[in-house]
Amino acid sequence: MATKKQIAANRRNAQKATGPRTPRGKAVSRLNALRHGLRARIALPHEDLKELGQIRELFLRSYQPQTPEQARLVELMSSANWQLRYWQRAEDRLFGDGPGNDPLSRVRTLNRISQRAARYARAFMRAYQLYQRSTRAKTQPEHR
Repeated sequence: MATKKQIAANRRNAQKATGPRTPRGKAVSRLNALRHGLRARIALPHEDLKELGQIRELFLRSYQPQTPEQARLVELMSSANWQLRYWQRAEDRLFGDGPGNDPLSRVRTLNRISQRAARYARAFMRAYQLYQRSTRAKTQPEHR
């Protein structure tokens, strides 16, 4: 149990700890608890969101969707492509400056990365196959 003198000293010290004050300090400290970013809900420093927009535009130009359904499928393909690229880069970072040196930790992280990459690869293929079906349906004449 802390003495009254220790408690008073702790309270005085706590008054000095105000956290980051500058915008740069706040930006740095918001990532303090981040270990690997696998479940991050924010753009991480190594991500380029402008690239996401460029990929989306490239997909729209390449596939030229004609219906809202096709446009949605092209959006899904571009999003899955972005996610797949993200997880591939995460795997590359894991073996560079990844989380710690513990081999078991790296294997577990690699397993999670691989699962997510496979999920987005499947999502891309499903959207692509549906897109192909929808374009074939538009080009084939109706049989009566």
